[in-house]
Amino acid sequence: MSARRFDMLNIKFNKIIYLLFMLLGFLFISACNATSPSVVTSITNNNAYYHLKYSLTKENITYIDSFTGEQFIINGGQFEIRLKKSEFPISSPNCKSDLILRMPWTNPEIVNSYIFIAEKYEVFHYIQNLTKSSQPNAVDIYVELNPYVELKEGEFSLTQCNIYFRQSKGQYISKIGNLK
Repeated sequence: MSARRFDMLNIKFNKIIYLLFMLLGFLFISACNATSPSVVTSITNNNAYYHLKYSLTKENITYIDSFTGEQFIINGGQFEIRLKKSEFPISSPNCKSDLILRMPWTNPEIVNSYIFIAEKYEVFHYIQNLTKSSQPNAVDIYVELNPYVELKEGEFSLTQCNIYFRQSKGQYISKIGNLK
């Protein structure tokens, strides 16, 4: 084999190796972006729902409603928290202020509504205690990004300042993944 032919094969081999490394690097970056943050997609009735587990801390909460137990029941378990936009893992380019995280209302006429509202009160109570604590604690919650979320080129972003605690049929859902 001539030296010139050997050099040509060596150049082609190096180009192939270079392209393989570039491809592997691209796949690695794509995989990192797809899993960070850990948004889970559930499909129900041919609709995609996006949710994630999020840790609330004293540092990322700027406001929480204040209710008595009776007021909480009258409000159907609905409450509101404001979060620092900069601390939330999903971008919100159209939002100029804090994010508004809401626990949706539970209709008191549905079956087991009193249980669902009591569960929501427990979550509210944990978060309220977190904001008053001097200890560096966190409360894990489950957030539904719909309806104000869009997915473009593998990246999630919020279209509004609103996000919601995950809920189904009046009950707070404290997990990610498909409902049974």
